[in-house]
Amino acid sequence: MTDTLRQDAAFPGGPAAAACLLEPLLAGAAGAGAEPVSLTLDYGRSIAAGDPVVAEAWIDRATRTLVFAHARLTTQNGDLVASGSAVFRREAPVPVAA
Repeated sequence: MTDTLRQDAAFPGGPAAAACLLEPLLAGAAGAGAEPVSLTLDYGRSIAAGDPVVAEAWIDRATRTLVFAHARLTTQNGDLVASGSAVFRREAPVPVAA
């Protein structure tokens, strides 16, 4: 899958600001019912609370029960604010009887 979710947002304040924007976007990319297993954040440029950012998330790989997703926050001119990766668990599909 190469679909990218993208949204414009204002950067929230506080120490977990990047996680507040990226985790829900990653979960949305992983799909309904996906439960978080891990979240890793890497920080880039510092910005002030309220500054506009662009958040993007996409699926790197998916198996029957795991989804590996990646996301990034950038300023309006493309400077990296933070990037993150996450693993989500989802229920295995129920086999259809033939």
